[in-house]
Amino acid sequence: MKQIISASVTPFGEDGKLDLESAARLYELGLSHELDGFFILGSMGEWALLTEEEKCALAECACATIGAKAKVLLGISDTGMPGILRNMETLSHLKHSHWTVMVPGGWAGPGDPVRYIHKIADEADRPLYLYYIPGVNGVNLTSVQFGEILAHPKIAGVKNSSGSIRIRKELLFLKKEVDFELFEGEEWGIDEALIGGCDGAVAGFGSTGGKLMKAIARRVDAGEFDNARESQFKLIGLFHKIYGSDAGWWCAGQKYALKYMGIISSHTTRVDSQGELPEVCKSIIRECIDANRELLF
Repeated sequence: MKQIISASVTPFGEDGKLDLESAARLYELGLSHELDGFFILGSMGEWALLTEEEKCALAECACATIGAKAKVLLGISDTGMPGILRNMETLSHLKHSHWTVMVPGGWAGPGDPVRYIHKIADEADRPLYLYYIPGVNGVNLTSVQFGEILAHPKIAGVKNSSGSIRIRKELLFLKKEVDFELFEGEEWGIDEALIGGCDGAVAGFGSTGGKLMKAIARRVDAGEFDNARESQFKLIGLFHKIYGSDAGWWCAGQKYALKYMGIISSHTTRVDSQGELPEVCKSIIRECIDANRELLF
């Protein structure tokens, strides 16, 4: 069965403080759509803009709300190895299924990415997913390096957010020899990825579009590929309206949608580039939700 995992947003109140009541409602919405898991403290969750105390409080809320009903992937990304290991230690008391990590880039990045990722896995007390997003951290891996990384027994799989068909195909080819889970991280290609052999998708639009993403997975499981493609186009249509056609409102837009849906209390975000959502964008989002309620609720 193909898995759909929501890379969840982090709700804040109008005062900018962490809003755990909204977070719990968000997870309950995903559970009502029978999502297979939730990725907490990822890029969509604004992990780099949270304090250590906020990360712990949000993770505790997620684990308490979701429990054993679905996978809970906790992000432990940081600007360097000490922070990654500290995050892992801080959250290790929680009952969750997997760690997820994006390797830091730039001068703080790994000289040898295989050794770096294996060091994290060596310290892990449960399975680890590699969040592969070279467009953000600049860490590009070869097919040989992927094979070496995935040979580690604690590395369970890859969230591939490279947007590269070549990388996806290389990883699918590697799955013939190595047992690991491969998740598509780009909302635009969920149908193709699942039809092609990926185990599921982990995507940021899952907070709002999880129901439709799950419908794509079910249709692929049933062999209804044309219907899956049609659902994929509907997902892209929602994405354009809520994120903006250029994904310019990827955080504020989705949060405003969730606020309008009555799930979270505010569309406040700490991402400076998002600024205040223009009224014209709010109007487009409201019209989109009103016209597509059956796809979202």
